[in-house]
Amino acid sequence: MWTRRAARYAAVLAVAGGVAIATTTPASAATPNTAVGIQAAGILPLGPLVVSTFPGTSPVILTGVDLPPLLTVGAVGAETGPTTAHAAVAGLSVSLPTLASVTVGAVESSCAYDPSTGDVTGETDVANGTIKLLGIETVLEADPAPNTTVTLPAGLGSLTLNQQTVEADGTLAVNAIAIDLLGLEHIVIARSVCNDAP
Repeated sequence: MWTRRAARYAAVLAVAGGVAIATTTPASAATPNTAVGIQAAGILPLGPLVVSTFPGTSPVILTGVDLPPLLTVGAVGAETGPTTAHAAVAGLSVSLPTLASVTVGAVESSCAYDPSTGDVTGETDVANGTIKLLGIETVLEADPAPNTTVTLPAGLGSLTLNQQTVEADGTLAVNAIAIDLLGLEHIVIARSVCNDAP
């Protein structure tokens, strides 16, 4: 599993350096699938940025994303296929000065539809991630369980890793990182959405 993760992280970072990514598309199933690199809603809206859909354009790459004073990102990539979606972000920094900060070397979400079982599954992988709360630093889990939530200090909100929601029709959405600040700002990093096919 670490080999697969390393290859994906390397691909995102390689694109940031100007190297093209080659992608393949899996065999048939549900459409449309969607991958979104970053989006924010609230006081400081942003995006969605780096959006890939199937059918549509894939992969989509962007380098150097900023949402001052909260967010900086080195590179963002999104790709989709007939049965999969994948979003990756490298060089992520989210900061609330003196209270909380999140830094991640690379983070990705992915989902896939299995035609043989009819199941849709998803996951999140985190590399070199830390969260600092009131000066105390904690390493983020590399393979967080679905909907792993950290409460931010002073009632500022929450951070959720591997946020997963399933719609009534079986569509699965996976947000690698979802940040809620006072209910006034919502930031989603690396979102993948896969549909359940009949």
